[in-house]
Amino acid sequence: MFEIKDERLQILILASILIATGLIFVFSAGSIQALRLDKGELYFFNKQLLAVFIGLGLMYGAYSIPLKTWRRFVPALYFLTLILLITVFFFPKLNGSHRWILLPGFSLQPSELAKFTCILYLAHYLDKKEGRLNDFTSGFLPASIMLGIIGALILSEPDYGTTLLIICVSFTLFLIGGAHMRHMIGVIGFIAPIITAGLLMGYRRGRIMSFLDPWEDRYGTGYQLVQSLTAVGSGGIFGKGVGNSSQKLYFLPEAHTDFIYAIIAEETGLIGSLAVLVIVTAFFIISVKVALKHKELFYKLLTFGLAFSLFVQALLHISVVTGLLPTKGIGLPLVSYGGSNMMVSLFMVGVLLRSAEEAGS
Repeated sequence: MFEIKDERLQILILASILIATGLIFVFSAGSIQALRLDKGELYFFNKQLLAVFIGLGLMYGAYSIPLKTWRRFVPALYFLTLILLITVFFFPKLNGSHRWILLPGFSLQPSELAKFTCILYLAHYLDKKEGRLNDFTSGFLPASIMLGIIGALILSEPDYGTTLLIICVSFTLFLIGGAHMRHMIGVIGFIAPIITAGLLMGYRRGRIMSFLDPWEDRYGTGYQLVQSLTAVGSGGIFGKGVGNSSQKLYFLPEAHTDFIYAIIAEETGLIGSLAVLVIVTAFFIISVKVALKHKELFYKLLTFGLAFSLFVQALLHISVVTGLLPTKGIGLPLVSYGGSNMMVSLFMVGVLLRSAEEAGS
């Protein structure tokens, strides 16, 4: 039986399948959205295709850089990320938040870069402090403050989805790196009330309530979730066929971005949606195997952190679409429409490919 044993090729094949799937469904759902905006039906597809090409260049560039070289760039990358996250507040709000740096012809979302920055910083820091994290003031606290600054800026945009992702990945890396559980619980106890208070304010409170019972206000706060569940449920086992979604016809908002998995489920059914989940999970498992092959903690944490970030983001997206979590604007990595997300995700894939090469050498 034919078997691919090279992890680099396995990662590349799985990433390619997800990208191809994304392009198909960005066209399927995005063409309708584009026509509604008086754009050509290929508007979102062409922009996504451009992001893929740029991302592939970034992926190759990341693959060409030895993993140890990234340690030199930790301070510069951290402060660059801070500057970009602050810069977004000097641009007008888009869709109710300061998430983008708006430039002629395109926009940048610095919070996407922040995902990589936090993982790189934490992998570097935990390796340096290996065996000394039990001391709160000299071990755990400094890294928590540095990550907290980035998290606070992203939370202020506001972008709760990315903040939750960074917290989840960071605490997992802390746990693997040897941080004391008591310290982690203390930090959680500090930040949990802040995040909870923010979630219970304004429109976000409505999202929480609609998550509990979306049909109570199905034409108001529960509209997105009801339409998403309708798409998922109407797909059945085999789906309606690619391109035959009903919910993308102005019923499901952001069908090509935050709810693209719902369109996949509607058009390809349980078979297609499970296939995407299997591919995402296989990508994560293979990447974890690569991480375990490394002897140095920095390489292990960097590899695992990148793989875990992509995996958790995918799970958050799928959970929102299927009603397991409150509605949050978070895309499916390598699949959803979004230039910054696509480029950073492919960049991460490039680092994972480099990790796989060095782990096998």
